[in-house]
Amino acid sequence: MSKNELRQLALDLRKQNKEFQVLHSQVAQQVADRFYGARQRFFGGLANKPKKKKPHQYLSLVYPQSGWRLSNLREVGQGKNKKKKARLYLSKIGFFTLIIHREFPESQVSQVCVKLYPSGRIHVIFLVEEAEPLGQSSKEPKNAVGVDLGIARLATLSDGCFLENPKPLERSLDRIRVLQRTLSRKKFLSNNWLKTKTRLAKEHEHLKDFRRDLFFKLGVLLSQEYDLLVLEDLNVQGLIQRGETKKRRLRLHDSSFSELRAVLEWQFRKREKLVLPVPAYNTSRECFLCGGINKGLTLEDRVFRCPFCGFTLDRDLNASLVLLKRAGWVPPAVPVELRPIPPLPSLGLKRRQGVALKQEAPPFKAG
Repeated sequence: MSKNELRQLALDLRKQNKEFQVLHSQVAQQVADRFYGARQRFFGGLANKPKKKKPHQYLSLVYPQSGWRLSNLREVGQGKNKKKKARLYLSKIGFFTLIIHREFPESQVSQVCVKLYPSGRIHVIFLVEEAEPLGQSSKEPKNAVGVDLGIARLATLSDGCFLENPKPLERSLDRIRVLQRTLSRKKFLSNNWLKTKTRLAKEHEHLKDFRRDLFFKLGVLLSQEYDLLVLEDLNVQGLIQRGETKKRRLRLHDSSFSELRAVLEWQFRKREKLVLPVPAYNTSRECFLCGGINKGLTLEDRVFRCPFCGFTLDRDLNASLVLLKRAGWVPPAVPVELRPIPPLPSLGLKRRQGVALKQEAPPFKAG
C-alpha cells in the first residue's frame, strides 16, 4: 500500500471504532505515516523489521498541521525563578499549561508532538522550519585544544586540564538492580507494576539528564575558549565489543563517548568554529616528542615513558598532545602537571575567576 492508501485506511478504521475517534483525524493519519516510514527504512536496510507496538508503549501523539492552539502567553515569577507560561489546546484532549523554554515563531510551526516519558513527564515539542547557521567561520583559528576521552578521566585536555568521570550509572547500579528485581515480581500491567516501572524510569532519566547537563556545560566551556577542537575518531562499538571484562564494558557504556563527542561537535559548530577528528590508532602509545611507539604500554600504566627519548608524562595528557600534533598544531609549552577543571556552574554557563561554582545535579540520588 502507498502512503496515501495507508492514511485513508487509518481514517476508515477511525470511523469504524469509537475508541479511535478520541484521536484527532490528522493524529490517526500520522500513525500511518510512522508505519510507512518504518517499512521504508526496513526495505532500505536501515532498520529491523517493524513490530507491532503495544498500547502501553505508544507514548507520543503528533499534530502535523491543525488541531492545536496556543493562547494566554504570559510571564510569571521574578528574578531567577522567572518563567514564561502558555495554554495549549489539543483537539480531542483538552488544555495543557506549558512552560516555554525558548522563543519560537508560532506562525512557522509545522508540527506539534506531545510526548509522555516513562517517568511520567510530558514534553510538548514544536517543530519550526527555519535555517540554523551550523557552518564554519572563514577566520583562521587562533588556539586549539586536543581532547582525549577515557574511563578514569572522562576528558583530558592538551592544556593540562582534566574532567573526572562521575560514573553515574556505576554509582546508582545497586538501586537500579533493586528496582528491577521489584518490577519483575509485580503482576504485568497492574497498578503496582506501573508504579515501580515509573520509579525505575525516573532513575534512568536522572542519569541521562545528569550526563547531558555535564556534556553541554563542558561543550560551552571549551567552545568559548578555543577556536579548534581536535577529537580522536573512536570506534566506540568496537571498544565495547573488545572489552575484556564486564565491568570495563559497563564503564564504557556509562561514559557515553558517542554522545559526548556529538555534544562537543554541536557546540563548536553552532558557534561557527572548527572540529577536526583525527585517527585514534596508537594515540596512547605514541610519544609526543619523538613519535616513537611504546609497544609495552598496558592499560594499567598511567604514566607514559618513551623507551627511545626518555620523555615522561601522564598517559592521557600525552595522548591529547599527540592528537593536537596530528592535527598540525604544536602547543607553545607542554604542561608539566594536570589540574582539574573547576566545577561547572549550576546557573548560567559563564566561567568566573576565583569563585567556587557548584554543579547542577549530583551524580546519584541519596538512598
